[in-house]
Amino acid sequence: MLKAILFDLDGLLVDSEPLQFRSYQYALKQFGVSLDHDAWIQWHSVEASTTRWIKDQNLDLDVETLRSVKKVHYDELVATELTLKPGARELVEECSSSFQLAVVSSSRRESIESCLQKFDLHQRFSMFVSGAELKRSKPYPDSYIEALKVLNIGPGNAIALEDSSTGFRAATAAGIPCIVCPDHFIPKTKDAFANAALVVEFLHELDSDILRKVHTKSR
Repeated sequence: MLKAILFDLDGLLVDSEPLQFRSYQYALKQFGVSLDHDAWIQWHSVEASTTRWIKDQNLDLDVETLRSVKKVHYDELVATELTLKPGARELVEECSSSFQLAVVSSSRRESIESCLQKFDLHQRFSMFVSGAELKRSKPYPDSYIEALKVLNIGPGNAIALEDSSTGFRAATAAGIPCIVCPDHFIPKTKDAFANAALVVEFLHELDSDILRKVHTKSR
């Protein structure tokens, strides 16, 4: 039985990927490092880890200092420019009456909360999992495994919604069927979601009945 819907945040519920990019671009510039869109794509094609990217680029930067500068700029952009993705509010509000909802994100907990509070959606969710608080973030399954543990359900009782290949791989590795609504700020290969339970262009193509049907078919 489907009991919980596990939502990614950035690029799925909120249109934050361009803001994340601009914030890291700004922060790195303060330390004399340039970041273009191609480098951002390469960064997130493997794992959205700032620590790993700094190491791969052989940069002499303190990751926490960089994150602190990025956080200030990003929080300003969230307050002034962040928007919901089409269909996000409707899907969350409709599903919250039938299922437990959780956010499973690689972002900081404060960022998750501020994004959802801006649109008065935070009260619709039973819990948040922040990959920043775990040893391994997406594409590893740890954040999804943590969500299942806290919700006290098995992978067969949940369905995940993701926008990225790293998120899709994380949900799949946790044994959770995954519906993908791709965010196009970071281009995806045609076969990136070949084994997804369903791929849609917009969230308003989904509702509780469709989620139940997809979940039943994927079992």
